[in-house]
Amino acid sequence: MLFNSPEFLFCYLPIVLVGFALLGRWGRRAVVAWLAIASLAFYAYWRPAFLLLLCGSILVNYATAALIWRNRERPGLLKLWMIIGIALNLGALCFFKYLFPFLHFVRGAAGFHFSVGSVILPLGISFFTFTQIAYLVDLAQGAAEPQDFVSYVLFVTFFPHLIAGPILHHGEIMPQFAEGRDFSLKANDVALGLSWFVLGLAKKVLIADRLAPFADTTFAHPLGLSVVDSWLGVLNYAMQLYFDFSGYSDMALGLARMFSIELPINFNSPYKADNIIEFWQRWHITLTRYLTLYLYNPCSMAINRRRAAAGKSNSRKATKTIAGFGELVALPTVLTMFLAGIWHGAGLQFILFGTLHGIYISANHAWRIFVPEKSAWGKLFGWRPLSLLMTFLAVCVAQVFFRSTSTHDAFALLAGMVGLNGLGVTHVTAASAVSHSWLAHSTSLARSAPLLPSTAAIVFLLFPIVWFLPNTQEILGQARVARREIVNLTYRIAWQPTVFWATSLALVFIAVLWRMTNTSTFLYFQF
Repeated sequence: MLFNSPEFLFCYLPIVLVGFALLGRWGRRAVVAWLAIASLAFYAYWRPAFLLLLCGSILVNYATAALIWRNRERPGLLKLWMIIGIALNLGALCFFKYLFPFLHFVRGAAGFHFSVGSVILPLGISFFTFTQIAYLVDLAQGAAEPQDFVSYVLFVTFFPHLIAGPILHHGEIMPQFAEGRDFSLKANDVALGLSWFVLGLAKKVLIADRLAPFADTTFAHPLGLSVVDSWLGVLNYAMQLYFDFSGYSDMALGLARMFSIELPINFNSPYKADNIIEFWQRWHITLTRYLTLYLYNPCSMAINRRRAAAGKSNSRKATKTIAGFGELVALPTVLTMFLAGIWHGAGLQFILFGTLHGIYISANHAWRIFVPEKSAWGKLFGWRPLSLLMTFLAVCVAQVFFRSTSTHDAFALLAGMVGLNGLGVTHVTAASAVSHSWLAHSTSLARSAPLLPSTAAIVFLLFPIVWFLPNTQEILGQARVARREIVNLTYRIAWQPTVFWATSLALVFIAVLWRMTNTSTFLYFQF
């Protein structure tokens, strides 16, 4: 079931809210059971057969967690069960996500002619798998407590985050369902959550979905595109991905807040970042946290131990040498992002996407270590508008690999972006602009003139929004950390539970319903 579907908006969500309100008087157990059952139903709506996979994953991980906890005084057995649990999770993930693409690759590369089947990728498998791996690791390390079965089911399946995140840590969600809290609908939280949800829904339906056709056409026909066509397609996709993921993140947080549950912020104006390190601190924040805790830190510690055993220094001074920097900073960073690329999808293009970001981040660290801020180069690239633009362009290049169906298509599009195919407008993209533009089929202008300039103007009108305006959590007064912004207008656009805001958001919702003719999936559903 999709957040942007009539079934969810007018059937599922009202039923869950009413059930929560009625069962809240019965206490924690009733509410936790209700939300767990509702979340399982939410997942089963798309393809009921995959509910068996989700339930099987939950049962196996819960049993493994029980064995880990039972052997907490036996380090050898505890570690063994943790490894078995991780292996089972990764095995299921690899089967559904990587096995058949790998077999197709082997068949093509080796010239074999054996038959290779396929399997439909279950929605959210990466998210609920990673969530449970983290729980097993934390439980083995004494950083988590065992849960009763129904609470564990809710922790894994809570429907606002189940399909595309945020990736939850048990310590930030389960205490909110602890015994003793008031399980009732609170007017302030419902108002705030509903406003948050509507703003996210508007981003998805009114912006991201309108940009999708032009971006899809560009990436479907990357050969021979000119500079203008290539960059317009890439910028369309950059904005589509931004508003699609931002919209989902807002909806997830808004839905949880209606039940007085606070999920972690997962998206914080990443295009405002003036370096790639900050970009990953703003983009898919919970994934960055996960990669740091469960991949980067263990990898870095292993390298430190190996260097210490060899008599090498692990000090800050060691990182200022080329060899030390390569081993202590670049190696774990590139390896972590390489694995992050594989997590995003099966295909060489995803590996290149992750590796490229690993190189970006390593270069960013190298710049901070080896280039003094007060040097001429430091002052030049320390000028925020320039560094922000460079960061955005680097992200766009990596997104070409992220979106392309193959490395061949990615390099073909990059060739167009650097001008190898000329500067003009190709027929394919111009035709797409006419047929899919926001104005197409609705005005005489759209039917009588090429709309490529209009499409370009729409895309560029979004840059002031992502660069200068406050984001949703800032407008709603829910921003956790004050960040350095280019222009701070938050105080002028502050949300309040007033008639003005209620009327404004009601009009936005009506506009969403008017445009919501075809329910579209979210881009991160494929991961």
